[in-house]
Amino acid sequence: MGLVVFRADGGPAIGAGHVMRMLSLAHAFRAGGWRIGFAATEETFASVAALGEAQAEKLVVENREDTRALTAKWPEGADLLFADHYGLDAAFERECRPWAKRIVAIDDLANRKHDADVLFDPVCASPRAYEKLVPPQCAVHCGPDFSSLHPAFREARAAALARRGGGEVNRILVSFGQIDAGNATAEALDAIEAAGFRGAIDVVLSSRAPHLQTIRERVKGRAVLHVDTSEMASLMSAADLAIGAGGTTTWERCCLGLPALAVEIADNQHDLLSRAAASGVLLNLGIAKPGIASEMARALRDLLGNHLKLSAMSIAAATLVDGRGSERILLAALAPESASSGEAVTLRLAETRDKEWLLALQKLPETRQHANNARAPSAEEHNVWFARTLADCTKLLAIVQVAGKPAGMVRLDRRKDAARVSIAILPSFYRRGIGAAALSLLSRVAPGIALEAEVKSGNAPSLALFGNAGYRHLRGDLYIRGPK
Repeated sequence: MGLVVFRADGGPAIGAGHVMRMLSLAHAFRAGGWRIGFAATEETFASVAALGEAQAEKLVVENREDTRALTAKWPEGADLLFADHYGLDAAFERECRPWAKRIVAIDDLANRKHDADVLFDPVCASPRAYEKLVPPQCAVHCGPDFSSLHPAFREARAAALARRGGGEVNRILVSFGQIDAGNATAEALDAIEAAGFRGAIDVVLSSRAPHLQTIRERVKGRAVLHVDTSEMASLMSAADLAIGAGGTTTWERCCLGLPALAVEIADNQHDLLSRAAASGVLLNLGIAKPGIASEMARALRDLLGNHLKLSAMSIAAATLVDGRGSERILLAALAPESASSGEAVTLRLAETRDKEWLLALQKLPETRQHANNARAPSAEEHNVWFARTLADCTKLLAIVQVAGKPAGMVRLDRRKDAARVSIAILPSFYRRGIGAAALSLLSRVAPGIALEAEVKSGNAPSLALFGNAGYRHLRGDLYIRGPK
């Protein structure tokens, strides 16, 4: 079973964003049966309640640069180490090299060097920003496609988007992160009152927030205060407008098509909110400062009366983020698999642009010959299947790539403790070991659960492919490979 260790910190001064981002990413790995480890400072565990509640192996480190504690806790080493920390750089990552097989950096500042195999930045527009900051062999992936969200947001997306479009605001969500050390929440409540809004208000804070009691008294009889909530996806789905900050919450709002008035409550939020504002998904009011409530109130009045603007913001937001970033990160974090031909094989998440290509693959005579259903799908059937598959959190549809070019597809249909495997390779890539490499990659995507495949008794090539990949006959046409 693979071990992935996440290194991130949080607290009153820096908030909980890095930790929450890693907790969200951990769900994608847990679905594949990975062992999950979290390493953080004592302050982090004391400040971020969700981390203490997480199903994971936990390690308290004495200081942020502590690498010896990692080795002592997990002497067998990690298959993947994720470092999401502004205070950690190439020096820390280099020291972890003997212990971690593969190192992944999460960044959104592009202001320090990394010694990583892969780097993800959901804010930066181009990998060029990291040209002088990472080794030549480091793969850099940028943009909100690689924003890691809790699976609840993807699950809520379809229903949330279906209720949007009118542009009316009947419910406002106020959320400036779990800590909100500067009490921007109070400024937002002042703005809502000054703007004359009479609808419903939800306010979100952590039990560790320093101004919690003040806000609790303030909202009595006027708003609903949610403390340490695990229902952010539901709250955002129900809201028509959000007032909040930057960070991962920006991408959560986008996934659910929720327009926002945003305020920068930390220096690192400027680039993110500026780019999000340029994409039309929110209005950025700049740095939080005393008296910003009046600016919020003016902007809020303008939005409340502009249904077309709000509808456009909602559409732009939903287009920017689809909630599948964690799966993109998981696949891109894995090292390439070498085929028998010597070619490097990788997997990437299937995207909307792959729809027609996948239909063409499904219609090939060679594909139908090896499929359990010999009839090729119609375009209409394929389109319905494709949309449902991308929206379904229990399904992982990936493109098999050779030298960056599509060579086939694989799919995992997850159930409680197992997953059904499907595979199709372009005939031009036959007899090069591409299918075997793709199955090997799938076993690394989901190392801790049983993988099943349905193979017809007369399908000699597929029987050989799955047999060589370690699948054994279970019953009928069903073959299974146990977890590692």
